[in-house]
Amino acid sequence: MSSSDRDHVVPLAIATDQEDKTPLPSHPPLRPNSHRRRRRCRLLCCVAATIVIVAVIVAILVTVTFTVYKVKDPVMTMNAVSVKNLNVSNLLSANLTLLADVSVKNPNAAPFRFGPSTTALFYRANQVGQAWGPPGMARAHGTVRMNVSVDVMAGRVLGDSGFAGDLTAGEVGVATSTRVGGRVRLFGVIKRHVDLEMNCSFAIDVSSVSIRNQSCWQHVWL
Repeated sequence: MSSSDRDHVVPLAIATDQEDKTPLPSHPPLRPNSHRRRRRCRLLCCVAATIVIVAVIVAILVTVTFTVYKVKDPVMTMNAVSVKNLNVSNLLSANLTLLADVSVKNPNAAPFRFGPSTTALFYRANQVGQAWGPPGMARAHGTVRMNVSVDVMAGRVLGDSGFAGDLTAGEVGVATSTRVGGRVRLFGVIKRHVDLEMNCSFAIDVSSVSIRNQSCWQHVWL
């Protein structure tokens, strides 16, 4: 190798050492504010996700409440009416009693709990008797029956000027009004108060002591 060639040769070891000694670029240290921003962003995301989940659950509950679990009107029915101790020849000493078989049907998907019921008996628009029934509960899509016994105040009936004419005609017209209040509780939280009133009119056949021409209708308040 000539002297001119040796002058152009660069030592490899020296070049390698210089490259190794070149400092590597470094990232700037994170500032404390950046950590706070990240925590704040995570907190806001969690709060937003919670709000969305709660809103979805509330929407589902409201939808189900007003569709599947919508509160429907309970139905009150007068199944049968009978009279005890009707003796035309001795009305003053008779213990005249009206027996009513009443049922409450609950069409809701939750139980219907009701308080004591009241039944009033009317003759020619004058109240001549009243009775109270016990509280109870109609299960979901179930029916509960109640027996109501109304003692008639014979003095008020006899004191009516039209009673003698009804006896002669062989038929005494009377009416009843039964009221009961209760509530339906959905999911153990949502409560809906329900008031029922059933009015019935019918005639008592004097000779056979049977009920004829019974007609009933009801009112419901939610």
